[in-house]
This record gives sequence, C-alpha cells and structure tokens, in this order.
Amino acid sequence: MDTKDLRKLYYVFANFSPKGIKRHIEEMLEYSGADMDVRVWMGSVLLLSFLFGITGLLFSWIVLEITSVSILLLISLAAFAFVLFSLYLVLHFRVEDRKRRIENVLPDALQLIAANIRAGLTPLAALRTSARPEFGPLEEEVKYVTAKSLGVESFTDALTEMSRRIKSETLERTVALFIVSMRSGGSLAVLLENAADDIMEGQELRRQLITGTSMYIVFILFAVLVGMPVLLSISIEFVDMIGSLQQQSAQTSLTGEVGLVMGTPISADFLFNVSILAIIATSVTVSILIGVIHDGKELNGLRYTLYLLVVSIVVFLLMHGYILKSILLTGR
Repeated sequence: MDTKDLRKLYYVFANFSPKGIKRHIEEMLEYSGADMDVRVWMGSVLLLSFLFGITGLLFSWIVLEITSVSILLLISLAAFAFVLFSLYLVLHFRVEDRKRRIENVLPDALQLIAANIRAGLTPLAALRTSARPEFGPLEEEVKYVTAKSLGVESFTDALTEMSRRIKSETLERTVALFIVSMRSGGSLAVLLENAADDIMEGQELRRQLITGTSMYIVFILFAVLVGMPVLLSISIEFVDMIGSLQQQSAQTSLTGEVGLVMGTPISADFLFNVSILAIIATSVTVSILIGVIHDGKELNGLRYTLYLLVVSIVVFLLMHGYILKSILLTGR
C-alpha cells in the first residue's frame, strides 16, 4: 500500500468523526504548530485505535479465553477509547508545551522589540529583527507574521492571526495592546517594556504559588503511593485471616460467641480486585488534582497517571505478597 492509498484510507476513517470534533482537532493542530491535514490526523488516530480494539478483543478471546460476547465487546471498546484518548492527550501536551515555551521567552522578545523601536526602527522592522533562534516557536511565528505583512495582508491583521495560531491568553492580550498602541500613536516601546515586566511578575507569582503548594502535593503523593496501598494490603490480610479462622473453628462455641460465623465475609480475591480498581481510580483523580494545582488545567495532570499507577500497584503487590506475610510469619 503506497502513501496515496494510505491517505485515502485515513480519509475514509475521518469521515466517521463529527464535524465539531474535526474543527476542534484542526484548531489543536494549528495551536501545536503541526503542518498536517486534520483528515489525516483523525483517520490515522481512528485507524490505530480500531486496530488496538481488535487486538484487545482477540487477545482476550484467544489468550485469556474469555468467551462472553459482552465482556469481549467491553474490552474492545475500552482499548479503542484508551488509545484514542491517549493520542489526543499527546496532541494536547504538544499544544501546552508550545504555549509554555512561547510564554517563557515572550518577556525577552518584548524587551528586544522595545529596544529596536527606541533605536529608530519601525514596529514591523523591530519585530522582524527580534526573531532569534533562541526564541524557539516564537521565532517561527514572528517570521510568519512579517512575511505575510510584507505581502498583501496588513501588519495588524497578520499580528491578529498570530495570536489565533497560539493558544495563549498572555500573547493574545499582548498582541491586542500592541495593535491598539500602534493605532492610537502611543509610546509603543514603553508599553512593550511594561507588558514584559507584568508578564515576568505574573510568572514569578506563579512559581511562588507552585512552591507554596508543593508540600500539599508531597502529602497527596505519599497517601496515594504508600498509605493507600499499605492500608488496602492490611485489609486484605485481615479478611483472609478472618476467613481462615472461620474455617478452622467452624461450629465451635467460641466462634458463636465472638461472632465469627455471622454471615459470609468478603472474599480476599474480591477485595484484591476492588483494591486494584480503587488504586487506578485514585491515581487518575490525584493526577487531575496535581494538574489543577500545578498548571490550573485538569488534563495536564494526566501525564503523571502512568507513573502513579505503576508505583502504587508495585507497592501494593509487594505489601500484599511479601512484606505483610513475612511480618505475620515472624510475629507467629
């Protein structure tokens, strides 16, 4: 299959996605700086997710020997949704990374533009000469704006389009002030210097806020990675101990008095499965909470979910399989 046939296949899969989602993905691709057709991205992602869904179904049917049709369909849908959401998160993180890199160098770029204007350059020339390689994505956008403004499009329209190509409220406000100052005839250099100082002050306040809340994040991580797995392991061992005592001393007067035969206790296997689900749900929730505390956005915290899951499940399995059993055997 050549590239044209593969592209046609992507177009076929992309036709299954709603128009609203296509528009959203098109905006995300533009924000991320990716020069890619939205139909190619949507089609490739849906095709890959579909293949993973089929793989999950076949693996569960052949290897795990699951024969229930409803469970197989549920596993297939879960694999499809997981891959689809994971690939969307990759695009989201790319957008956020580009935004962060631009906002970090924006104060230096504004100060450089202000210095060029004070040196006697026009706003367009000052903006064009401020395109430096160390500015990263901002250099590309500045070159794009200056190239369009030298053509048929006006300088202000090109600036407005640049603010739309980057998902940054800080850059959008700065561009709006830049355009208003040019039209009103104000001191553009002073305005840019003040804007750069305000952005740096905001970034410093954000760093202080993150530093002030880091201790809360440490406590939350300790509870998820250590406290919760340990308590769940102890509860499973306790239930297992009660079950073994009930089997050993069934039908005795002592068990009747202390109530060990009242009802059937929860099985250790059931509690083990529930504990795994609880760890997964808690890891996802805590990741979202860390994203809110650190970046102010829920999706940004999902990048930590895999690490929290792996560490908490490993601690849980170690406590459940080795450490608690060795402690109990030593105590006996």
